[in-house]
Amino acid sequence: MFSVPQIARLADGRLLNGTETTPGRVIHDSRLVQEGDLFIALKGERTDGHRFLKEAFSRGACGAIVSDRKAVPEAAKNVICVEEPLRALWALAAAWRREHPAAFVGVTGSCGKTTTKALLAHLLAADKRVFAAPQSYNTEIGLPLALLAMPASAEVGVFEVGASAPGEIAPLAELLSPHIAILTMAGRAHLEGFVDPSAAAKEKWALVDALDEEGTAIVNADCRTLNPFVRAWKGRLVSFGLTSGTLRGTLAGTFPRLLIDIDEPRLRLCVPLVGEHNATNVLAAVACALRLGTPPGRIEQRISTFEPIPHRLNLLRTPFGFLLDDTYNANPDSTAAALRVLAALAVPVKRRGFVFGDMLELGEDTDRYHREIIELAQRLGVSPIFPVGEYATKAAMETTTPVPSGLFVVTRREDLAARVKRELPGEKNLLLVKGSRLLGLEQLVEQLYR
Repeated sequence: MFSVPQIARLADGRLLNGTETTPGRVIHDSRLVQEGDLFIALKGERTDGHRFLKEAFSRGACGAIVSDRKAVPEAAKNVICVEEPLRALWALAAAWRREHPAAFVGVTGSCGKTTTKALLAHLLAADKRVFAAPQSYNTEIGLPLALLAMPASAEVGVFEVGASAPGEIAPLAELLSPHIAILTMAGRAHLEGFVDPSAAAKEKWALVDALDEEGTAIVNADCRTLNPFVRAWKGRLVSFGLTSGTLRGTLAGTFPRLLIDIDEPRLRLCVPLVGEHNATNVLAAVACALRLGTPPGRIEQRISTFEPIPHRLNLLRTPFGFLLDDTYNANPDSTAAALRVLAALAVPVKRRGFVFGDMLELGEDTDRYHREIIELAQRLGVSPIFPVGEYATKAAMETTTPVPSGLFVVTRREDLAARVKRELPGEKNLLLVKGSRLLGLEQLVEQLYR
């Protein structure tokens, strides 16, 4: 990290009451501030970081980047006054990126970014100093914060790049300037901002376009929306998939762990994950690890010790049987994939139920996408279905297919846990819980897990 005077110069700011302190981190959430952090007072749609300057300094902040000098507590040290804090954050992140000789990997896609990032970091960590961006820091605020959190000693940095509307990835990709770009898939997510999946694919490809001549694109060959871009790409490319690609895997088992066979190089991967879509994420990570020089034998050893990320299709043992916790987020593609896992998972159960939470940010076709999920669940024989939220409930109530008695269970949110337990008696049940993040369905999982 840069010293405070260096930060002031890079941010084109005016330093007040400055010292030669070097901050430990740059933090935008006052609740996370620790001793020695530099707090940046960002203005958002809902709040203004200047309101929390006093809290940040009370928690031990060594300084702050602000645009409103009057909001700073008296006697505060290392106050850097700038015109626009977000612009200053980007200037700092860009400068830190230029300082780093490490290999930078960017991961984007409609689904699977965080799992792929975590898998890759785990594979590389055996013989490299790896930094993986925290949580889902993949936005115009999250990515520069993640870059600034990367230590100077790191040999590889793995970052997510996200988008909810056209034009968002290109500036993020330019900031990251990756050596390797991984595209997990381009499907039906954030469709409020995109006309259709092909528009989403074009947006995701902006990460590949940011590569220089020596860069490598690692792309899901099974994703049809990406195929036109793959065919037109003239740079270095590694494709992966279960049906096509230069790195091709075959599913040899799905429970209790994924078993994936790869012919070239010859690998048998035993991964503590479930779901065919996770097999694709594994292949993406393996392709990148191989590209970065990780020996195949090391990959086989490391992949078996991967710890699944919470709330991303985790299989849990509960008093009523098993629960698939996929509550992190939801879109039509990821929900359909989770439903197929629910239907096909080889566990000794008699009933397979589904808590179906609203899928948000889908635009004008929201109702249609929710109906599609209801129809798929019916075709797969899933029962009972517990719709949660306006769109899921509407789709359940307006279904035009014959509905067996007891298929849909609609209840108040506060009564949902008790109703689920009542509808799934005994110990031979499997329940999928999935919905968009704003619904907070992880709280339901906690109640059912007890």
